[in-house]
Amino acid sequence: MNRRSEVSIPLDSIVFGYGPMIPFVAAAVGIWLMHRPWPMIALWLVTLWGALILSFIAGVRRGFGFGRQTASTRTEILTMLPYFVIAGLALVVSSQLLAIALLMLGFLLAAVLDRHAALNGDAPAHFARLRPPQFLIAVLALAAIWLHLALAGS
Repeated sequence: MNRRSEVSIPLDSIVFGYGPMIPFVAAAVGIWLMHRPWPMIALWLVTLWGALILSFIAGVRRGFGFGRQTASTRTEILTMLPYFVIAGLALVVSSQLLAIALLMLGFLLAAVLDRHAALNGDAPAHFARLRPPQFLIAVLALAAIWLHLALAGS
């Protein structure tokens, strides 16, 4: 195992990494269990929340490149752009199914790319351990939302 993946995760990264995943889970539960109009409100909020979080992650990745001279500026920009573009597309597409699928893609991409970047020194080293389980929560919750929408014929 790479030494970078053995780095402990700081408490603030645990709190501010996993905390923002709670609304995804709450929205998934709400969409399956609550009555109208709450599922539609939850869907709108989770789409907005997901886009905000992906945009924030894009900024974190780009900001790391500014703060660490050894980080590859090219890599940071090439990683930041898909996160940001996917977030923007999720907000403007007309299909709710597509919006949720885009967010799932964005979080899967972030889990893989941020872990890879952490192992290569292009992101904080603790991202190698934090990002995969952190973003898996979002992906699973979004998948539950997508499934509900698909079954409902949205």
